[in-house]
Amino acid sequence: MAKLSLAHKIFAALWLAGIAALVTSGFAVDGYKLYVARIPLPHPYPLGGVLSTSLMLTFELGFVRAVLRPASYARSWWRALCAAVVTAIASLDSFLSLMHAPPCLATHCLVLMCLTVGLFGLFLASAVAALRSRLAQAQN
Repeated sequence: MAKLSLAHKIFAALWLAGIAALVTSGFAVDGYKLYVARIPLPHPYPLGGVLSTSLMLTFELGFVRAVLRPASYARSWWRALCAAVVTAIASLDSFLSLMHAPPCLATHCLVLMCLTVGLFGLFLASAVAALRSRLAQAQN
């Protein structure tokens, strides 16, 4: 059996954490159903919403992994910036559709925003490392 690299483990952990957050958000009380639509408790578990947002999260993380290509990353700040911009656009789109949304969509938006912040952090770390490497080469 092949060993998983650190990048594979990180993406697997991100995916599991995101799916766990989405599944547990299905148990939260939907404020729109309770206060606006006046549907009394208990509300049914939103299986369709949780499955669709889980599928969207899987696609988004797969896309980020395809853009970053962790096996050949090597301080590629440009790939990190592209992935961060794409997730920022996706999180903005998700944020703008949150009015009266069920808790699983709010959790999806929160996961995307956290992913965007992490990718911008990766971009900054990669850019600083590439700049330091270039300056070290220029001094030699």
